[in-house]
Amino acid sequence: MVTRCRWAANYEEGTPMVAYHDHEFGHPVRDDERLLFELLTLELFQSGLSWRTVLNKRANFKAAFADFDINQVAHFDQQDVEQLLSDAGIIRNRMKIEATINNAQQIQTLHHQGETFSDLIWQQINGQTLDIGVDQDEKIASQNTLSEAFSKQLKKIGFKFVGPVTVESFLQAVGVENAHDLECDFR
Repeated sequence: MVTRCRWAANYEEGTPMVAYHDHEFGHPVRDDERLLFELLTLELFQSGLSWRTVLNKRANFKAAFADFDINQVAHFDQQDVEQLLSDAGIIRNRMKIEATINNAQQIQTLHHQGETFSDLIWQQINGQTLDIGVDQDEKIASQNTLSEAFSKQLKKIGFKFVGPVTVESFLQAVGVENAHDLECDFR
């Protein structure tokens, strides 16, 4: 029998939650700017909602946001925003949609400055994954000093909808922090 993190343990094999947990969550993403942008976007859309809701709409998000192609999304205009607001397949929140477009533009700006989004993320911890896993009876904090500092840095650069709780979830998702439960087989 496979032991998973508490948040994924009650889902059946083959569900998006189990697939995400087993094959993506906490795997270090270093060189895939598109995937980093996708996960940041999904985390910001998750804000105030359940992760399950977002994962179940992931394919729709990919279609709506040009497969998370940073250069394409950075050029979305007001007409694209209105089209996205009418797309029942995604979470239709103007602020989150506009933040996604803005964040693509900020990643483009980093690229123009000779930096990557990946570099910006991983320099926070000198390229080494931090181990923050806890026992089954403990709870991982929804934010910490790393997510608070990185949130401030992202906001200063011009990113939007990147509060410390969203950033904490993102850092866990992309493997900056290993947040798998200590008992989890995928640790």
